[in-house]
Amino acid sequence: MITSSIDVWLQEDFMITCLSNPEWLKPQIDLLLFLQNIRICHSEIIDTFFLSITVFGEFWLPTVICAVTYWCFDFRAGIYLFSLESINIFIAHFLKMLACVYRPWILDDKIHPSALAVPYAKGYSFPSGHSAMSSSVLGGFAYILRKKKILFVILVTLILLIMFSRLWLGVHTLQDIFGGLFIGLTLIFAVNKIINWAENNRNRYLYLIGIINFTAALALIYICYFNHCRIDYINGEILVNPIKSIYTTCVVYGYSLGLINGCFLCRKFFPFNPKDGSPKHRILRGTIGVSLIIILIKYVLRFVVMNTFDFKISLLITFMAGISITLIYPLIFTYFEKIQKTQQTQ
Repeated sequence: MITSSIDVWLQEDFMITCLSNPEWLKPQIDLLLFLQNIRICHSEIIDTFFLSITVFGEFWLPTVICAVTYWCFDFRAGIYLFSLESINIFIAHFLKMLACVYRPWILDDKIHPSALAVPYAKGYSFPSGHSAMSSSVLGGFAYILRKKKILFVILVTLILLIMFSRLWLGVHTLQDIFGGLFIGLTLIFAVNKIINWAENNRNRYLYLIGIINFTAALALIYICYFNHCRIDYINGEILVNPIKSIYTTCVVYGYSLGLINGCFLCRKFFPFNPKDGSPKHRILRGTIGVSLIIILIKYVLRFVVMNTFDFKISLLITFMAGISITLIYPLIFTYFEKIQKTQQTQ
């Protein structure tokens, strides 16, 4: 349990209700049923393909794209991508807890999602986190590479496939994926203007840190203490556990705050040139860093999510995981590369 106040809220406000869906949701359910009828006529190979596509919208791959850009190619572009990832996580998860929209198979018992996808589709449904993450980070990467038409088309196609995969697998409705797409497209242009503004005077990064941390703190306070998600039961089992959703939100907020605080602090106080060093150094830098990301996300973050700790401890652990990627690791590799460079000149 996160706090005693949340325990009291659950005891006082739990309810058993019958789910009723608005008329405008019916066409979306019909579309999922249409795709479901096609899906059940084919082998699981197609499901496996779309499950492999949808992975591109999860945490680890967008983080790898942001980090390799940040460490090895372009500091400014890396900050832009990390800002997109972090702010997207803030907004998408806040909206999930604000809207408390159930998954399609809860909204209509005729929906039977792919068994391969269900273990990875927990919590609330709107907006689609995969669609928001892919359209913001991959979309931002496409925006950076917009003059390279082939790469631009590949990235846009991948975003569309990720969005469609959520429908095909039966884990999201149209409103979910388009809600995620709207978040991503809005952030691509808004964050670009914000970073340009900060680049004109790097002291502004400190203002951004203050604004982002204060806003994230307000969002967490609202989610933990004032957000009353509906609680529905079927056959005595709770459909979505709001405490688990609140805890997961705290975990990803800590990680995102670590990422964005780290890259802003690094830009302000410890700027480095990712293109410094030989290609061999940059490849080594990227390889070690990607291994660090896989360890942090696949093991540390998953361990924290799967084992419910006090939410303050979870925030601290995940914050340190994020800041390790954007601040601590760059300080380490620039320090050792500087030592090596000095030794070579002597």
